Amino acid sequence: MKKLLFTLTLVFSAVGYSQDLDLSNAFKADFNIDSITLGVESSTVNCSGAAIGYENGDYSAVYLTYHFTNRMDTTDSGEFTGLVWAQNGENFLQGTLQGIWRRKGQEFELITLDNINDGNIIFAVGKLNFAKRTLNFDASVVD
Repeated sequence: MKKLLFTLTLVFSAVGYSQDLDLSNAFKADFNIDSITLGVESSTVNCSGAAIGYENGDYSAVYLTYHFTNRMDTTDSGEFTGLVWAQNGENFLQGTLQGIWRRKGQEFELITLDNINDGNIIFAVGKLNFAKRTLNFDASVVD
């Protein structure tokens, strides 16, 4: 009985702590949709805007390109990849974007995990609104 209790405690402790992410380095990233290219297999969305409160400073020139796909042919959801380029004075950032999207009413929710060339990984959840031509993220550097 002691071994069973010990094993269960160990398993639940490992599972409980495995989900902890430090997302305390939060910032906002707000964009306007500049162009959309529709395709049969994928669609491309280009955006520009700013990332305010990023740990290395405010980036007022940020450009994103997303390639949206639906490889599993699911209803109202799919995946995306993309690229980001940003400038803050003499500081430049580049990164790869990857995540999932799903439709929520009039908007699309984007959940993304991005690899940035300054060594940071960014987790973000955003709302894409085609009618308003906006994309707004609540983002955080993963520690």
